[in-house]
Amino acid sequence: MVEETLVLARDADWSAPAGQLALAQRKPVLARLDGLGSIAAGGPDAAAFLNGQMTVDMAKLAPEQWQLGAYCSVKGRVLAIFETWRGADGFHLVMPSDRVGALVGRLSRFVLRAKVTLRDESSGWQFYGITGPGALQALDRAGFACPASVWTHASPLEGIRLAHVPSSPSTGERVLLAVSAQADPAWRRRLAGLSEVDAAVWWWSKIDAGLPDVFQATEERFVPQTLNLDVLGAVHFGKGCYPGQEVVARSQYRGKLKRRMARAHAVRARAGEDVLAADPSDPTAGTVAGTVVMAAASRPAASTCFWNAPPNGRQRSG
Repeated sequence: MVEETLVLARDADWSAPAGQLALAQRKPVLARLDGLGSIAAGGPDAAAFLNGQMTVDMAKLAPEQWQLGAYCSVKGRVLAIFETWRGADGFHLVMPSDRVGALVGRLSRFVLRAKVTLRDESSGWQFYGITGPGALQALDRAGFACPASVWTHASPLEGIRLAHVPSSPSTGERVLLAVSAQADPAWRRRLAGLSEVDAAVWWWSKIDAGLPDVFQATEERFVPQTLNLDVLGAVHFGKGCYPGQEVVARSQYRGKLKRRMARAHAVRARAGEDVLAADPSDPTAGTVAGTVVMAAASRPAASTCFWNAPPNGRQRSG
């Protein structure tokens, strides 16, 4: 992934102490992720309904699969990015908390006569991020066998779910841990050997791993390809229709995509902030060259962020 150096105006969306990030680069750590929520979708028609709404083939989701996907507006702009699994009780979609209520409300408008139930189940789950060299081995020693393959999940204990998600070049293996309200509290004692760090360490590692998210500040700002979702397997072009599908397909097959997501280092950055062209030799200097997707800082170092524009000289914020 291409990296840029930007000069931006505002603090990052998350800011982790440099010592905690350095710790995560040496050993496994655990971060409580209060910024994540989830939606439950159940009923006989849940698979067909979700398949007609999302960018991925929900009907073909295997029991062991942990799938990245997106929900778009009719204009093909991303309203939410989610990670989902299929359980015996239906589908569970994990996403930033500020997207949950809006997405439940929007999807509910299209249920009509379908036998589908949609609800915000965020209060029933607590999410944690585990990252650091040897994370999988540490989980295994604690009795939490995590699947070896990326984008798969397992439930080693009742009420506990482990998802193996893409690694960070800096912190190594990454695992998302979902703990239901019914889980035995003893699970935490099993992981007592993991040092606790701020959630910002997890979000920083997610950016480092090349995985975007969409928040209220950035909803409807990007088509899936400008977030590299097609490259990440979060857009299935062979499936049926969904909101915005024609726009997404046109961007893919007609070669009109002008922007891609790239990782950058900035003095300051925040999701939704415009990035302006600043190269004096560039006739487009001062115009918007891209938008910050998300950003996480490591105090006192610079922020690491995503922005959705092609490399084009020096940049500065709006």
